[in-house]
Amino acid sequence: MVTLSDTPAIDRFMALDRLYEVSDQHDLAFVAALREALAWHLEHSPPYRELCRRAGFGLDDLRSIEDVPRVPHIFVNSFKQYELLSIDREAIALNLTSSGTTGQKSQIFFDEASLKRGLAMVDRAHEEMGLTRYELPTNYVIFAYDPNEAKNVGTAFTDDNITKFARKRRSYHALRWDESTGAFAFRAGETLTTVQAYAEEGLPVRFLGFPAFLHRLIQLMRERRIPPFRFGADSFVLTGGGWKTAEDERIEPEAFIREVEEQLGIPAGNVRDGYGMVEHGVPYLQCEHHRFHVPAYSRAYIRDVGTLEVLERSQSGFLQLVTPYNLAQPGLSLLTSDLAALHDDCPCGRATPTIEILGRAGTRKNKGCAISASQLLKNASL
Repeated sequence: MVTLSDTPAIDRFMALDRLYEVSDQHDLAFVAALREALAWHLEHSPPYRELCRRAGFGLDDLRSIEDVPRVPHIFVNSFKQYELLSIDREAIALNLTSSGTTGQKSQIFFDEASLKRGLAMVDRAHEEMGLTRYELPTNYVIFAYDPNEAKNVGTAFTDDNITKFARKRRSYHALRWDESTGAFAFRAGETLTTVQAYAEEGLPVRFLGFPAFLHRLIQLMRERRIPPFRFGADSFVLTGGGWKTAEDERIEPEAFIREVEEQLGIPAGNVRDGYGMVEHGVPYLQCEHHRFHVPAYSRAYIRDVGTLEVLERSQSGFLQLVTPYNLAQPGLSLLTSDLAALHDDCPCGRATPTIEILGRAGTRKNKGCAISASQLLKNASL
């Protein structure tokens, strides 16, 4: 019987090397870990057990990698409506939400072992994507909520966590709590002053978080006729969270990369985006060619928006993501509201599929943390 502290198949799966390799060994380890996770959730989550019963799917139906897409999925918005747990409350080690100051909140839980696995996934993915400089003193500008003020907001936790990939000298969070308004505010002018001080110091800089804020900062540089910085090849821009409702600010990825090169002096290959969601937890990082790779920790599928049938490569539909790492709640198979397509043969040489994000289905806006953050652009403090 699977227990929270005795998960041999999941442990073997988490120890796999070469995250962006495709092999029978990886498939076998993934299926074994997924079976272990499925057994746990069937036993400990009555709602998920009922979902599987109605789908006519049991543990004996998961035998090979071909069976993985059939594992009953939960729609991502279910976590905004229901508190789904597969553990006792005493075993909760961390509770995160997907929302900022407004909107529906997904309640996401981790037990201690699942949390450690989640953090290890992030570490390994960044290492294999060449994004770590552990011993290099580096300054940070973080376009996300200060975790001391945002409490359990998922993006604040994530962005603060990845400051460990280069030795942190100083860091500045650009989204700060304003006591006078009782809300977060983007302090654009103060952020620019911080970046100028970093440039004088001469250390590499890492810019993390929502891309819309960095774009606004570059616009402010141009408005004030501030000469371009030259932060160099040891500096990185690692964005995440998307542009969401900041459509009036949005520019094409190629244009964003170009303006970062021109105004910050950071090479194009060092400008990387990350895709992910707190409900799923697996990091999907861009390679040097700016394509999101699926790591060994998960499997991705595209489903027809009408029939939900699994589609072939390059066809567009709903993105489904599957991972066995979190035993705290039954999110092992997640159907997202994102429209996407899967592709092979990335020029970087990594063998796993890449995800092309095409947009979000539906007309009703989901008010997640990125949307809440982008609204602050309209009230940026200069």
